[in-house]
Order: sequence, then C-alpha cells, then structure tokens
Amino acid sequence: MPSPPNCPDKSIDLPQNNIDIYQFDAGAVHNDAYRRSLEHIYGRLDFERLDPALIKTVDRDLDAYGKFLSRIGDPHLACPTIHATGTRGKGSTIAHLEAILRQAGYLTGSTYSPHLVEVRERIRLAGRDISRDRFARIYELIRVAVEHRKATNNYRTVFELLIALAFKAFQLEKVDFALIEAGMGGKLDATNVVQPVLSIITRIGLDHTKVLGDTIAKIANDKSHIIKKGIPAVIGPQTDDAVCEIENRASITGSDAWRLGKDAELTTRNVSVEGTVFDLKTPLRAYNNIRTPLLGRHQAENAALAILAADRLVADGHADISSDDVFSGLQNINWPGRGEIIKKNPVVILDGAHSPLGAEVLNRMLSDIWHDSNVIFVFGFNRDKDVKGFLNSFTLTPGMVIATSASSPRSLSPSDVAAEVKARGWKVIPAHIDEGMDIALSYASKDDIVVVTGSFYVIGAVRRKFLHSGAKNHTFLNDDKLEDK
Repeated sequence: MPSPPNCPDKSIDLPQNNIDIYQFDAGAVHNDAYRRSLEHIYGRLDFERLDPALIKTVDRDLDAYGKFLSRIGDPHLACPTIHATGTRGKGSTIAHLEAILRQAGYLTGSTYSPHLVEVRERIRLAGRDISRDRFARIYELIRVAVEHRKATNNYRTVFELLIALAFKAFQLEKVDFALIEAGMGGKLDATNVVQPVLSIITRIGLDHTKVLGDTIAKIANDKSHIIKKGIPAVIGPQTDDAVCEIENRASITGSDAWRLGKDAELTTRNVSVEGTVFDLKTPLRAYNNIRTPLLGRHQAENAALAILAADRLVADGHADISSDDVFSGLQNINWPGRGEIIKKNPVVILDGAHSPLGAEVLNRMLSDIWHDSNVIFVFGFNRDKDVKGFLNSFTLTPGMVIATSASSPRSLSPSDVAAEVKARGWKVIPAHIDEGMDIALSYASKDDIVVVTGSFYVIGAVRRKFLHSGAKNHTFLNDDKLEDK
C-alpha cells in the first residue's frame, strides 16, 4: 500500500531519530523548553540528514503545507516578503539586504539555512538570532497543528516546521519585511508558499542534482519557479543556459526582471582582508567605492545584488532607502561561516563552499588575498556532493589536507574523503574532526592559512569547538552567544 500524501515511506530509516540534541545544538543545554522544542521538531523527517536518493520518495506537497499554515493563521501571508533562491550566495545576499533595510529603519525577519552552532540561527528578528525562549514559546503555538498533522498521517518535515515557526514569529512581531531563503530549489520548496513583493535568484550551478536535475538548465528551471505572476525579480550573473530558463519564466509570468550584468553594472575595485570595495550602477542610482566587510569578489556580487534588490523595492514604492542607508547598512552585516576569519597567527578561515562553483569562488578569494601563503585545507563532504569537481576547481596546491567528517549520516567518511584527495595528487591525513583541527594547526606556521570547507556541518562543528574552547582571537564570538537570551 502506498504511503499517505507527504508521509515518508515507513521503510525509510529516519536518521533524525538518533540525533543527540546536545551534540546538534550547542545552546540546548542552556534552556529546557528550547531543547524540548528541538526534540519534537527533529522527531520529523529531516531532508538535510536524509540520503538524497530517498528525498524523491517523499511527496513535497505545497497544497498540504498551505493547509497546515492556514491552521496557524496563514503567517506566510502576513507581511511583505522577499524570496531568494540560487546555488551560491543567496544567504549572503539576504544578509546584505537585511543590513540595508535595518539601516533604513525597517523591522526585518529573515530565515537562513543551515545553522552552524544553534538551530535558532535559522531565524533572525531585527538582525539577531531569535532567542531560545521565544523560539520555544512560538513553537508551542503551532505544536497543536503539528500534532494534528501527525495524527492524520500527514507528517511535516523539519524544514517545514522551522519555516512555519519563522513565519509565525514574523507575523507576531509584525515585521516590515520578511526575507526568506529557499531551502532546496524553488518549485516544490516549502518556502514557495509565499506571495512575495520581490524574488531574488543568485548565481546557479550544479548542486542537489539527484533532486533538481543534472544540468544547470534543469536546476535553473526549478529555481525560477519562485518568480510569481506580475511580481518583479532581480537576478544575479548566470550562464546562458540559466538565463534562458529564468527569462522564459519571467516572460510567462509577466515579471519585470533586473539582471546584474545586463541592467546593472558591477566593477570590483579592491579585495583584501579588510573587505571588498566595488562600484555599482543600477537603473535607479550609481554607487562608487562602496564596501562590504565580507571577503572576496563573490561578496561584491552578493552585495551588489542586494543593493539592486533594495533599489527595486524603492522603484516599486515598497521602501524608502537612501544611498546613505546602503553605504552604512553594509558595514553592519553579520554573516558567520562565509569567508570568516576565526583565528589569527595562523589565520583560520571557515567557508561554506560545498559545490564546484563554491570551490571556484573560494579559490579565487584565496588567490586574491593570500596568494603567497601556504594553504592547509580541512575538508569534509556530504555523500551527494561532487567531490571530484570540487577538488578540481582549485588551481592552488595546498601544503596539506586534513580529510574529516561531521556527525551526519550523509557525511563521507574521512577515509573516503582522503581517497578523493589522494587521487587529486595532494598530501592528505584522514582524521576525526576534533583531532583534525589540532593536526591542521600543528602543521601550520603563523604565516600559513588553514581553511575549513566542503560542508556546513564540518564548519559548524569547528565553530562549536572554538566557541566552547574559549580560545582567543575569535572574531565571531559575541559575549552573549551562549547565554539564555
């Protein structure tokens, strides 16, 4: 007998049932109500921990999800929404736009995925992670609807529940703008229930190919479905195949799309350890020598796309944002784990690159800023990633690679990662993540660069390790990060 709609096949081994919440979320130990909410949420099907080959066996039914949201007051329709998707840079673009809107005086809510240290990082209010207390209180408001769905064999996934919690938080706080990052693709992603005032599509490459398709055109077609009838869009630089699919969708829906590289001109001026400086000319305004503190040419692109989105909101009468708001707002961006320096002497960088496109971007950043330095990589990957393509995207040769893995059922083992690295012709040592960082630092001189990348799970594990170690020179540390806020 087939499974009920949106209910996972009972033969699927649900890895989230084996999660140790204390290992998975560094803040759970500080708040019992928060921990109980996480245990209830992560008792559901978690796509991020599920083998990608099994995801297609689950019916991603947006109509059923819409009915679920109706039971909790249609929070996804409660405030003006900006919806973003893409393979690379969608989170960074939203973070830049969030900073601009806040500088202009708007109350924002935003969603991001995945988290690095605590699940609540996925939901921000006014630029700050939602507090553990508020997370737990709001989840209790929607828990009855969750239990109703469970009773009728119509299970909601972890991602759907977290997005529903975010929608409800934004509704209760009456935010001026909700900035929503798609989880995977666009057409059937849970976030695609929104009716946005603006859609954003960042650069598209090959990723999640077992679910979205094995060509850029197929992936672009899926992601382009966040473009809604008559709703404007802003588009990042794309390959010809991606442009064709996106422009076709815009034509079908009657969407007026501004594209970076066509309707707006970006010139990168300087890339350094202090940030990235660029010029931008949009259909509305010209910006000279604007700076983002985030590192790399790709962050100039992400910041430029955020500015293009801000100018589109102004042009369409949705927001009042001055040039000064743009210049000043970018300086307040908070975006950990993306080219983030967490230690000096030697420099340790966390970067969430996990696709060949991401590796190309990371390679260029390292070449631009640390072209004379010896690089030591700490690599970890999920099984569904193109590891060979990722490694081949680097033109630099590292002095050493530490092959590791995080505590996820989707992770490749250190030995499997090491085999791929060895085939690339690089020196490699397989190790568990805890000892892997110690080994990397033991090989590094004070002038070397240690780069942790390949998986958000791995960089999250490293970030948690440094948070709890109390180590010095951590640029990401907030005094209240592990307090019960």
